[in-house]
Parts: sequence; structure tokens; C-alpha cells
Amino acid sequence: MIAKKYSVSLLFVLLSLLTKAQEQPNVVMIVLDDLNDFVGVMGGHPQAKTPNIDKLAAEGVLFNNAHSNVPVCSPSRASFMTGILPTTSGNWGFGNWQKNEISMNSKSIPEYMRSNGYKTYQTGKVFHTTKKGVWDEMGAIADYGPMAFNGKKSTLHPSSPKGMAALGPLDATFASLANVPNIQPTNDTPGYKGWRNTHWKTNSHFHYTDDNNRDLLTDEKSAEWLEKKIKDLQKEESKNPFFISVGFIRPHTPLVVPQIFFDMFPIESVKITTLKEDDIEDTKLAENTNKEPRGRKAFRTLTEGYSSKEEALRFYTQAYLASVAFADEMVGKVLKSIEESEFNDNTLVLLFSDHGYSLGEKEYLFKYALWEESTRVPLIIKHPNYKNKAGQIVTHPVSLVDIYPTIKDLCSLKGSTLISEKGAELDGFSLKAFLENSETKNWSGPDEAMSIISSWKTKKPENQHISLRSKDFRFIRYANGAIELYDHRVDKNEWYNLATDTAYKAVKDNFSQKLKTFFN
Repeated sequence: MIAKKYSVSLLFVLLSLLTKAQEQPNVVMIVLDDLNDFVGVMGGHPQAKTPNIDKLAAEGVLFNNAHSNVPVCSPSRASFMTGILPTTSGNWGFGNWQKNEISMNSKSIPEYMRSNGYKTYQTGKVFHTTKKGVWDEMGAIADYGPMAFNGKKSTLHPSSPKGMAALGPLDATFASLANVPNIQPTNDTPGYKGWRNTHWKTNSHFHYTDDNNRDLLTDEKSAEWLEKKIKDLQKEESKNPFFISVGFIRPHTPLVVPQIFFDMFPIESVKITTLKEDDIEDTKLAENTNKEPRGRKAFRTLTEGYSSKEEALRFYTQAYLASVAFADEMVGKVLKSIEESEFNDNTLVLLFSDHGYSLGEKEYLFKYALWEESTRVPLIIKHPNYKNKAGQIVTHPVSLVDIYPTIKDLCSLKGSTLISEKGAELDGFSLKAFLENSETKNWSGPDEAMSIISSWKTKKPENQHISLRSKDFRFIRYANGAIELYDHRVDKNEWYNLATDTAYKAVKDNFSQKLKTFFN
């Protein structure tokens, strides 16, 4: 009788465990903005401080060869939120993705998850422009600020080189919160002392006395909102699975964060990116533009404002590292909220950035280029069913368009991703095979990650600037037919363009053929 009782009890436990394992997981998707490989586990900068992202990587699987499909905010987010390549949608520029016929007739991730019974929540910057009706609830409004203000509009921070004004105050500002702007009045402006919020709906004074007596930054509001949302969800009787996306703005410009994060990187000890003299001589981006590329202008105007190129990059790198460290602390707050909740054992966590960012390489300071610094991003996936794979690293090239089908696969989502026949099927491929085996040969996706930026001269995809990144090479073909080819086996910095090297002719020809597959 006792044996029978224990057998029944054991069966009940096993059935309960099986039921829980079969439950659809909750999903928390953390999107950072402009984060390159300045992450501890990725080794992009020796002084980077990202303990929380590193911890997530140690608990999940790191894809350290992941790439943005469009290395600029709006089209990148449109692509990974719809799972559709820009070469399919034609959305590779700065236009409103919601006016793109294919994009607006295809279900975004939250729309598809809602159709599968998920509750959807968003805070911060997830879409570049948010589509109405896709979220059950929205938290903090994305605000890039605070920024300097001249009494009428946002303006250049006084500590920035004056020449950077040509970039606009958003991209030209890098200063700690403690460096409160004091804009002197002119004939045209009344002048203003203090920080100013920048969202068009909330253009208002940003209260700052000191770092302990101030308004919260948007990212801090998002982390705070998520903490409360997780607590509230635990109290709800309805246990529908949830999808929460948190969009942190930093390290996007303006690089304004509390002084404590700047103090982590004393200016005299900041190391800058290793640069190669005349590295731009064999690059082809400039010859494909009618004017100075924005990244070149940013580099030039920054460095002209200091006594040396090295000094300029030290100050800018300090601000970027500080912003990365700040963003990492926000990530830590999100992860802690999950870990301390009842959802910890059944929550899929994804973390990635919409694209990278250059900090002086090839005399370039920005994104919107097809080199490694702009396209490569951190991508980490932590799934409760793959705890035995914790800490593994995937080196196979993948891209952000693979995130949607991965969520679909891991959450067992059903039904069409189309709103109408004018939409398009998912272009990406589930990364589940890599979670099971980081060195799998059974992945159905391509061997190259594709990235594209607009030539602004035509709407034909084959006439844009396009890159293919394989495990060993980067191939770039510009609109005018110019080629760049880098061998990552011996040149991880992409210093030596091998396009004219006859020893690499077969490699170049092979990439040219593979490029055609993205236009069919």
C-alpha cells in the first residue's frame, strides 16, 4: 500500500514537471541601442565593464558573430521586429517602416505573439516608431535626452567641439550629468542653464541638483517600470504567458550618464581603439557618396576640437564606455527582477543591440557603415531548457532577422505571420539548433550574414551597398561596383582590403555569386 502511494506521488511529480516543461515560456527581450563589441565577453575593449551582460552570457548562449541587417536604428528595428530582410521589404533607409507595404502587411513579433495568447508589454525604445495596437501596455516613453537647451531648442553642449554642431546636438553630445550645460544668451536665443528633456511630447526641464537629487533617465524609468510589472504579473490570476520588450537607449548618443560611470574610466588611463595609419586609403565608402560621409564628418569635427586625434578619442571613448557601463547596470536590474520572481524557471531571455558603432576605426565615428564595428552586435539567448549549454559560444555568422523565427520556434507559436497576402514570410532561421549544439552543422540558415545600407540613388536592392560576413571573410560591394574584401583569419581589424589580390579572386567571385541569392 505504501509502495503504491509513493508510486502515485512520483507519477504526479513527473507529470507536473512534464507539464511545466511543455508550458510556453515567458519572453523578455532586451534591446540596446548602438552597442558594439565593447562587452567583456566579446573582448571589444579591454576596459569595458559589463558584469551583468557577461553573467547573462555565462548562463545562456553567446552568438559572438551576430550582425545587424541594416546598421542604423529605424530600418534595423523594422527588420528584426518583422523578421523580414530589408532586401525583401525594400526598407533599408530612414523612411517610416509602417508605410512600407510588405512590413505593414506582416505581423510584428508582438502582433504574432498576441495572436498566440501572449500578453505583450513594451517600455523604452523597441520599434523606432511604434505601431499602434501591438502592445497591451506601454511603459516609459523613449527620450534620448537630456540635452543642452538654448531657450528655444536643443543645442550643442558647451563641452563639445564647436565644429560638431554640424552633426546636430543629439550626435554631438558626450558629457556626464554633472557637467550641467550653461548656454549664454545671444541675439537669437534667451539662453538656458540646465538639462532639458527632448521627446517632442515631453519637452520640459530635466531636474538636476546632483546625481542623488535628479530626474530619472529614460532607461532608469524603463528598468523601474519592468520591476513593477514583474511584481504585478505575479499577483494576476490570469497566467497567460507574457512577452516583455525593454528598449534601452544607451549607449546611443547623447552620451550623457551619471558621473559615477565616468569615474569608472579615469581619462588619463582610457585606452583608445588601435588605429592603422591611412586605414581609409583602400576603402570605398567615400567614393560612393556625394558628400563627406556622416561618420567621417563626426570623426573630423571631433578630432579638430582637440590637440590630437588620440586626445579626442580618449574623451569620446570614455563617454561611450561610461554609457555602456550604465546600460549594463540597467540590464542587471531587469535580470534581477526576473531572477527574484516566480517566472525565473520559465522565461526566455534575449539580449542584443540594433547595430554596432565605430569609435575611430577607418577615421569613422558613427554607424551606417558596413565594417565590423557597425554591423557586429552582441546576441545572447538564455532558455530554461538549455541550462546544460550555459556559457557556450556560437561563432557561426547569424543576423538579427533570425531572432523572430527563434522566438517562434522556442515558444511553439502557430499560425501565419502574415496580415495579408501583401506581406512576406519570415526570412530568418531559428537559432534553436545552435542552442542544442554550438557547433552544429544542421542549421538550415545561410553561411553568411547580410547587411545593407542605402545608396540613396535608386530603390533597387541590387544597387545598394551590401556586405556579406562569413566566418572567415567580410565582402562588401558598393553601388558603383567597388569591392572590399577582408580575411578575418589574419586581419580581424579589417585593415587590408584584398579585393585586388589575385590570390583571393576565387573567394571574391564566390561572394559575388552568393550575393545574387539575396535578390531572388
